[in-house]
Amino acid sequence: MLDRTLEETLDLCTKALAAVTTELRIEQGDVPKDASHLIMVNLCMTADGVTTDPAILEERIAKTLALRDSLLEQVKAKNVLPPEVLWAPKGPADYKAKLIELEEQTANKQDANALRQLILCALKGVAQLCLASYDVGYEDDGIALFVERILLRTLKFNLSVGLLFNLAMEVGGNAYRAMSLLDQSCQSKYGTARLVNVELSARKNPGILVCGHNIAVLETLLKATEGQGVDIYTHDDLFGAHSYPELQNYAHFAGNYGGPVLQQAADFTAFHGPILVTSGGVQAPTEAYRDRIYTLSPVFVEGLPSLTAAQFETLVEQAKTCAAPDSLQQGEHISGFARETLKQMSETMVGAMKDGTLSKMLVLVGDDTEDGAYLTDLCREMPQNAVALTVGSVKYRTMGLQLGTLRGMPRVMDTGSVWDLYSVLSTAMKFQDALGKFDINGVPMTFFVSLESAVSYAALLAILYSGAKTVYISRLPRFFTESVYAIFQKNFGMTIMTSATDDLETLFAEKPVVEGEIDTNMLIIDIIEKYPGASEILMSCGMSCVTCGSALYETLAEACMVHGLDPDDVKEVLDHELGLVEDDD
Repeated sequence: MLDRTLEETLDLCTKALAAVTTELRIEQGDVPKDASHLIMVNLCMTADGVTTDPAILEERIAKTLALRDSLLEQVKAKNVLPPEVLWAPKGPADYKAKLIELEEQTANKQDANALRQLILCALKGVAQLCLASYDVGYEDDGIALFVERILLRTLKFNLSVGLLFNLAMEVGGNAYRAMSLLDQSCQSKYGTARLVNVELSARKNPGILVCGHNIAVLETLLKATEGQGVDIYTHDDLFGAHSYPELQNYAHFAGNYGGPVLQQAADFTAFHGPILVTSGGVQAPTEAYRDRIYTLSPVFVEGLPSLTAAQFETLVEQAKTCAAPDSLQQGEHISGFARETLKQMSETMVGAMKDGTLSKMLVLVGDDTEDGAYLTDLCREMPQNAVALTVGSVKYRTMGLQLGTLRGMPRVMDTGSVWDLYSVLSTAMKFQDALGKFDINGVPMTFFVSLESAVSYAALLAILYSGAKTVYISRLPRFFTESVYAIFQKNFGMTIMTSATDDLETLFAEKPVVEGEIDTNMLIIDIIEKYPGASEILMSCGMSCVTCGSALYETLAEACMVHGLDPDDVKEVLDHELGLVEDDD
């Protein structure tokens, strides 16, 4: 079907189940672990392009409602649950009517609706990261409980925009936690990730191509094909798997094939062998490869076979009958500038930041999209004293760029997969301490987020949660309103990418040095950075929260207005106490 009625209905049923599990826990009832797992899988299934089989979605809706009804019998305080939790559709004919009813009910709350959609989209990214970690064998029950609690709150249509904004920031914190979980689980099982030269050209054996985020499935296939004359390749965001030593030990772990999701059709056609899609979006297959593409839960595409790990022999046997992949690229791509590698480089980076050799780090995060040429231009045109880090499939826009080095560092460095954002942000926090800054914005690091998949939205919120205040996004999310975008602009300096040339000019423009008296239009953080004693003076004036994250990025005039103070009076105190003007005799 062309619309998203079934996906949105499953989302509604998933929220209802989450509301029941959350209330049941409050009442200290018994919530089966399977319920939390089903909620996570449901969220993955309804991400764009993941499950497009109507029969599977209808089956999942029925299963979710049945589990909700079973657990609902144990809930004592049913009256505290939102009305939608008790919705009991008689069949698919009721789905559209319910969605229309909800749309009409919230028609005058477009800003709140926008934030709800942002929260839900990012939670789907969190779920994808968690499932990949679960399959490796590591779980964090705290993330699942958080996800269920937030899903419940999205059913409360009286929540204010401010509260929903705060919930979105909490989602960012848990996105960071999910990335950390996947990063640490993979390193625990597959060894400490390291720099690696990833093959881009194809070998002469037939192969199997693995797409998505599921490293455990990749490992299973590597074991199943050992000694079989079949090579294993990664596609898109599984690129980062090549950094793990235990996986590098497999001689038939060939390399990465092709490019990002947007060029699936061309890549899959040229590969010639079986393709296994484990997560993320999948495009409608063409006849050229329809008979050799398979999915793995939570991915279900109408007409395509869905396998379990026990059925992987099907892939191996088919691969043996196929031709070797065509070589779409040549050479290698160095990856793995994350974790220990980034840690080892920290001293050099901080030293370069302190002496001005390194003026800024551009962190490119997310998906390669049709507008990705911007990112190529950004790296080509950035000043010689700048470097770039790529996180996720945006790497495909910088491969092959020869931009030299800075203090021995390549000027464009690829971390690997999107969850490597965790190590980038944690390293940035260490830079903050080393540079003696109040927050991450004291580090000369700017984020450019290319938005497409649910995981990229989770990454965006993780960056905002870290406190970053200079964030460029590839496009305005389709569900944003102008008012919601204005909130993110004000709080995080969020900007939509325009042209690389113009954005670099703005980003690297020299800020005028303010001499003499304080200006009431100066940001609090700029005042404190320039005059270290200013924070105590401001607090003595009654601005007790002057060093909190949001207050730092208010102007002196804005901060005074919040506290009911006259900005000119506070300016006068600052000028005199800091010795910027002579005291009157």
